[in-house]
Amino acid sequence: MSLAEIFRNEGKEEGLKKGKVEGKTALANTAIRLITKFVAPPSEDIKQKIYKQEISTLETMMDHIDEFETTEDVKRYLK
Repeated sequence: MSLAEIFRNEGKEEGLKKGKVEGKTALANTAIRLITKFVAPPSEDIKQKIYKQEISTLETMMDHIDEFETTEDVKRYLK
């Protein structure tokens, strides 16, 4: 493998990681907006926990947002 190929592969891997992080942050932001709109504004503690969740957890939370009545319901999804 040439030096150029090594750098190209490293660049691809770095780009994929960056895209995944940005996508996760966007999902977390959307989850927070939905919780604010349909439940109540989440505390800073809850917001920080939301940002630490896996993508699958964020997607599940958003799928069930219509079932949340309180921030306690939100906390049940947070690990």
